[in-house]
Amino acid sequence: MPPLARRFLLQATAALAGLGAAAADTPRRGGVLRVSTSLRINTLNPMRHLQVPEYLAAEAMYSSLTTLSETMEPEPCLALRWEPNGEATEFTFHLRPGVSFHHGPPVTAADAAATIMGVLDPKNASPAMKNLAQISGTTAVDPLTLKVTLNGPFADLPANLAHTNTRVVPAAILQQDPHLLDTGDYGSGPFKLKSFDSQRGLRVERFDGYWDPGRPYLDAIEAVLFPDINTEATALINGETDVILTGQPETWDQLSSAAGVVPLQTKAGSFFNLILRMDTPPFDDVRVRRALALAVDRESMVQLVIEGTGRPAYDDPISPEYRFYRAPPPIKRNVAEAKRLLAEAGHPNGLKVTLTCPNRPTTRTAIGVALREMARPAGFDIDVQTIPYDTYLASYWRKNNFYISMLNMQATEDAMFTLALTSDAPWNETQWNNKAFDQLVAQARATIDPEKRRALYAQAQELVQNDIPYLIPFYQDLLAAKRNYVQDITIHPRGNRIYVERIWLGDGAPKRS
Repeated sequence: MPPLARRFLLQATAALAGLGAAAADTPRRGGVLRVSTSLRINTLNPMRHLQVPEYLAAEAMYSSLTTLSETMEPEPCLALRWEPNGEATEFTFHLRPGVSFHHGPPVTAADAAATIMGVLDPKNASPAMKNLAQISGTTAVDPLTLKVTLNGPFADLPANLAHTNTRVVPAAILQQDPHLLDTGDYGSGPFKLKSFDSQRGLRVERFDGYWDPGRPYLDAIEAVLFPDINTEATALINGETDVILTGQPETWDQLSSAAGVVPLQTKAGSFFNLILRMDTPPFDDVRVRRALALAVDRESMVQLVIEGTGRPAYDDPISPEYRFYRAPPPIKRNVAEAKRLLAEAGHPNGLKVTLTCPNRPTTRTAIGVALREMARPAGFDIDVQTIPYDTYLASYWRKNNFYISMLNMQATEDAMFTLALTSDAPWNETQWNNKAFDQLVAQARATIDPEKRRALYAQAQELVQNDIPYLIPFYQDLLAAKRNYVQDITIHPRGNRIYVERIWLGDGAPKRS
């Protein structure tokens, strides 16, 4: 049996075994879950979190007004319900009564209002500042009623308030000294802080006053730092840890075939994108961009570069996990048509270009090498140059005309488009300037009716695919792994949540205190 087929058979068998165990048992209390991370938790301040292990800390210790479901729909959390006015320029949120912070005070609308304004305050340097930029003000109408005023219509506000950096913190702490959040615990989440060392890890323990009765099930969660990915994989295989949050392609086969280990593979919308700068030759000509897009065998790219842990993409940044995804027509490799377009664009003898690939992660260079070989028959002579990641950030990112970038899945279509593709987007790396696209995005932002929004976003996605500001060959799955006794862990498509309050340990779990 080929190695790839064997791996997927092992995954399917392990998944079925895990489902059987979960179905036979009911959640039970107790136990310590040990989670490994390959990156440090630099701060406990949820307003400033940037990476997966920090998201774990925020999820365990803090609660937000809303959360995003696995289907990317906003759901209640601290806010039980909400309603917009008719123009979607104002939202009223009704908070859950009887919720307390770990250090004692009740969670009120004033805390939620202060949190939102804290995220918007530049001195707090929150990555979510842009996501809340539509907010012009907040008002605590009463202890459990929050009014949010916008500077224009914005139907996605409840989804944007689910951002991991918008978890509610006490207004009193923000007024006293926001730096207290860096190492302290001022949350209302399912776990409270026991110990924290950014060089070693984190331990949180069950908060018995959590607002969701009966949860969490675990006694504690420990996050343990393993900078070396091979050591991290060995620790899971040996049972020293229970979960790897971020699996790596280099150790994926080893984990997938290890006894007692269940690989977790979540379809998601993260992608590597080839930047085709549209304000400089040769990619200012749409025929050159289309020729390159037609030269790529996307199915083969998925197998060659990421060993099947993803799906072909057709230059659309919106994956099937988004609420208003439009299934684009597949782009089949067509070398003859690619050569014709290249010649029509003034390159009958082919085109030589240099592709810059940062050295982290190594997937970028692998994409470059695969693209070079696939595009060669169509007349492209691609010189693949791998450079240090720091050099890329300083001298090539948003400056060069042909390089490999990367974007994580966003909470909404609007967040993706206004981050990367509208004319005023801060990460408009291709210098695409399409007024019709901008107008569609603005109109969808102001539209509350879901079906009307779906139609607007479909038109916007069609413009992207036709103009090809990015070449996106595939969407990459999120990889994780667990021991087989770990139950009810789910990796959210955005990679920022594992539903810590639902996780429990079944038979075979090690006894830890």
